[in-house]
Amino acid sequence: MRTLIASTMLVFSCLTASMASAETKPLNVGMTTWVGYGLLHLADQKGFFKENGVDVSLLTVQDKPSTAAAIATGRLDGWATTVDTFIFYNADKLGIKQVLAVDFSKGGEGIVAAGDVKTIADLKGRKLGAEEGSSTYFFMLNMLADNGMTTKDVNLQSMRAGDAGAAFAAGRLDAAATWDPWLSKAKERGGHILASTADKPGLIVDTVAFRSDVIKERPDDIKNFIKAYFEAYDYWKSSPDEANAVMAKALGIGADEFNASLAGLEFVSREKNRDYIGSAAKAGQVVDVTERGIAFYKQAGLLKDDFAASGVVDVGPLDAALGQ
Repeated sequence: MRTLIASTMLVFSCLTASMASAETKPLNVGMTTWVGYGLLHLADQKGFFKENGVDVSLLTVQDKPSTAAAIATGRLDGWATTVDTFIFYNADKLGIKQVLAVDFSKGGEGIVAAGDVKTIADLKGRKLGAEEGSSTYFFMLNMLADNGMTTKDVNLQSMRAGDAGAAFAAGRLDAAATWDPWLSKAKERGGHILASTADKPGLIVDTVAFRSDVIKERPDDIKNFIKAYFEAYDYWKSSPDEANAVMAKALGIGADEFNASLAGLEFVSREKNRDYIGSAAKAGQVVDVTERGIAFYKQAGLLKDDFAASGVVDVGPLDAALGQ
């Protein structure tokens, strides 16, 4: 589920002014209001960033094009978003590198389908709604490719992911690439969840990326940012109820809504970060996912320029944070 839980919008003129006056030059990290970024908020609220000697400002920016523009012009130092978003906006051109994975989707996104659509192959020629450039679209592209198909094999209807879910529920689509609550509502129409991210771990993942110049000029700050995230992870594991309450309050949502959303994701541990981001000795899963995504988006006409998947990941900060 990647609906806008809160309506807070960032006014970039204020951001520019605050950055200009800041003496400590905080790491300004943009993100949407999403439960998967909860541990970053927990690290902020519990003082883990400060305890590790790094000043961090978490800024809510619901509009991705505006966030990309802020990165490109240096108004943001970092961006927390999905790996597929970094592909869509060409992280190489933006000059940013992913350094930390914060959450895996495990059922939060998927494809709902009518009862007579039993397999992905059954989608051939059927009316399928999806939002280009979204995480649900990326999931759909991967599922089609796994079955030897492309968007040319379906009757693709371009619409926002939430609208696709609603159109499916109303019987106007045979299938929809969407998220909750529409996944949960599939049965109301006599449909079912054809596939979800629970079936494809590591495909839809939120990571944090920083501008390459910031990584180079402020290596200790990036290292300590990551260390603080892992301290928040440890705190959440040891005191989940208290941690969840802190995160829900920071995100401006109720505890019940937070806990329901949490069921569709997995916060990423040290060990799984090592597997996903990789190390100097071995490339992580993110490289494979990115290579595949580049090919998909170029084929779909959503990405004009090719780039090296390994070039938009930097394992150095994670190595440093883990004492490698």
